[in-house]
Amino acid sequence: MKSLEPLPGRPWGDTLPSEAAVLEYFVRRDPWSRYRKPRYQTEMMLDLAALLPIGSCTIIDIGSGSGLIGEAIASLLPGKSVTGVDVAARTKADLSIPFARFDGSRLPFRDRSFDCALFCNVLHHVKPEGRIGLLREAMRVTGGGPVVVKDHLASRPLDGFRLWLLDFVGNAPHGAMVAADYLGAREWEDLLRELDCAGVILPVAKYRRSLWTWCLPNRLEICFRARARGLL
Repeated sequence: MKSLEPLPGRPWGDTLPSEAAVLEYFVRRDPWSRYRKPRYQTEMMLDLAALLPIGSCTIIDIGSGSGLIGEAIASLLPGKSVTGVDVAARTKADLSIPFARFDGSRLPFRDRSFDCALFCNVLHHVKPEGRIGLLREAMRVTGGGPVVVKDHLASRPLDGFRLWLLDFVGNAPHGAMVAADYLGAREWEDLLRELDCAGVILPVAKYRRSLWTWCLPNRLEICFRARARGLL
């Protein structure tokens, strides 16, 4: 995508959490991880850690769901303060980060309330006509970004079905939504161009291994950071 500069790998390796620490966190906090090794969550956390601002910062996790990803960031990355927001209250009862509900359109925070916004596997669940407005809200409450996005990339005819299957396996056990409209490279580029944003994109990590990569290839995952061009 023209608006995103490829990075050769995960930067700032000395600030990344260890895989063992990420695995221990999810096994302790998510009952499902006790039966299925949280490989996906581990790779996702390492990708997010590489793209979030270095050092102390405040992050708004938009579409935070159970809140575990935001809580993991706050727990495993020094100096990171995370607030979760979602249209539904599905957070864990003992969640250790702040959480607020919102209407799906307007974030209940003032301009420049946060240093960074995060969309983690969320935007494909947002109706296409609502994505620009929600991303603009993220830009508003961060003063132009950065916005870190972990999502999916549908580039081939069967990718929509593959991603629906991935969403179903990941979300259905938790009672989360599985309806989605997946974006291809052109749709992601159109969003960035309309927002007048640019940034960097990570190479595809090994979210799945062995036979899983035949059914759900790792190229289906995308992770990038963008901000207003005037702030680059």
